[in-house]
Amino acid sequence: MAGLAERLGQEMRESLAAYFVLPRLQEMAQACLEEKLQESLLFGKMTVLHYRMFAGEDERIYRAAAAVELMVLSLDMIDDVQDKDNKSVVWNGYAPEITLNLALGMLMIAQRLLLEGGFDPERARQSARLLSMQVLTAVHGQTLDLLNEIPDEEAYLDMVSQKSAALLVCACMIGTMLATGEWMEQVRGYAEQLGIAAQIKNDIRDLANWDNKNDFLNRKRTLPTLFLLQAVTDEDRWILDYFEGRLTMEDVLHRRDELEAIMEKTGTMLYSSVRMRTHYYRFLDLLGELNLDVGWQEEMLALAE
Repeated sequence: MAGLAERLGQEMRESLAAYFVLPRLQEMAQACLEEKLQESLLFGKMTVLHYRMFAGEDERIYRAAAAVELMVLSLDMIDDVQDKDNKSVVWNGYAPEITLNLALGMLMIAQRLLLEGGFDPERARQSARLLSMQVLTAVHGQTLDLLNEIPDEEAYLDMVSQKSAALLVCACMIGTMLATGEWMEQVRGYAEQLGIAAQIKNDIRDLANWDNKNDFLNRKRTLPTLFLLQAVTDEDRWILDYFEGRLTMEDVLHRRDELEAIMEKTGTMLYSSVRMRTHYYRFLDLLGELNLDVGWQEEMLALAE
């Protein structure tokens, strides 16, 4: 799929130019998009891959994939406004109400691209309906994440399935349905497992990095931090005291080395890595059940890395 990122970028630029008619709004939207185009565009690539994998041939799939990426960008922008982190991105330099308007506009554009993209009307409606439902599911998951009241690993996995994994399911299934007109449960299943594995990988990273997105400093209840909270001993009780609000960030900022030693002692990162691999291996098992040609499997695995 050589040149795919460039094609997706072109489709998204043209879509924003067509639908954001207020010059200042379009200027800001294009700036947000240029930042987005520095990323891998995994979701759009997955949409195109699944369409081609199931024998879809229409070149208008790039417009559908652009819709998926605009959906993801809009939700990323909303998440950053809500989480009040990730200060480096361009949309966090705008007033929050402007960023929200941009994000809402992109969501509506995504819907129109699917409905008016030239595909079979019923398949287009199925895809637009799926995008709406998966966005709503992601809203539920994001709300659970914002409430930060996740009590255990089971609840964490439920939240991730609704939030991050739901968007990957959306990307894969839109490509699949536009090609086949059918819902394929195996595709949904392996996309969900891959999405969970990717989120656990991100959570491991966000606990290891000692910056403004550090999940320990932000008291976020993720799989690694939940395990850590259960594993600490009385001598390390300051970790619980911090998570429960009895200590301030200033009280613990100087204890990075101590925290890393405790995580090593408790096996926090090792356990989290094993759980991540468990979901990744489940993804591989479900992918294998489709009996795809080796070439398609290799492309899928390359994107999943």
